[in-house]
Amino acid sequence: LVLLLNVFFVLLLCFQIIMMNVFSVLTQSCPSTMYQAQGLCCSKCPAGNRVKTDCTETANTSCVACEDGTHMDKPSGLKQCTHCTICDLNLNVKKKRACTTTSDTICEPRDGFYCVDYDGVHCVEAQEHKPCNPGEYISQAGTAFRDTECSVCSYGTFSDGTLKFCRPHRPCESLNLKLIRPGNATTDAQCEEQDENVVLSWIFTGCLLLILLIVILIALCLCRKEIGCLKRGETACQCWKDVSYRFCSESTIYGRHCLCSYRLYTLNKLQVQQEVKTLSKNICR
Repeated sequence: LVLLLNVFFVLLLCFQIIMMNVFSVLTQSCPSTMYQAQGLCCSKCPAGNRVKTDCTETANTSCVACEDGTHMDKPSGLKQCTHCTICDLNLNVKKKRACTTTSDTICEPRDGFYCVDYDGVHCVEAQEHKPCNPGEYISQAGTAFRDTECSVCSYGTFSDGTLKFCRPHRPCESLNLKLIRPGNATTDAQCEEQDENVVLSWIFTGCLLLILLIVILIALCLCRKEIGCLKRGETACQCWKDVSYRFCSESTIYGRHCLCSYRLYTLNKLQVQQEVKTLSKNICR
């Protein structure tokens, strides 16, 4: 039994020595420009490249350029380049800068959206800017990394939610207009013309019509005087036109002039003139 115990302790001691040697090899430090491979410090591949084969005691590290769709943004000892990030439109992000062999894709929020998940390099996911409600104005416009901020309109102003400041209600009284409906936080005041303005407009229109009527009557009177009136002592043949044979009726004589006349049936010009002379002697003397 004592012999077995001695053998066990010897084996345990050997195992500890072996593990210490292995750990010493694994933890061997290399400069920052190199990486450890198979107990050797190998040179790192430059940005845009990956390790094809590790170095040996007789050969340096073999490097190869990154394939399309992959990148390596710094010197490394990795044997695989990193895949380029894809900007997912379903997450409301778009490509800001395309991927190269030395840099990854940079994504940014779509227009009208702001980033809610940022990994320090690019935006992973974005949300739409919130709209302001009617009665509110945009106090702070949204950006790529901040949502829209809204504020309530003060008394006497209004906004439909799309304005950057609230507008004052229309002052109907100061504009000499009648207030139909007062404004509120979402709509402007409604005004209309005062009643007295409407009356004045009707009076003005009536005066114009009256003046026009007077002008028409004067024109008609002048026309009748020219073709239909007989002065005392004048014969009908001297004041009546040949084309319209007329005579004055007794009921239409006013003062020294005939105000209206009646058309005679035409026999011939001589007969009409004779009849008019006879009537004018009896009526218009």
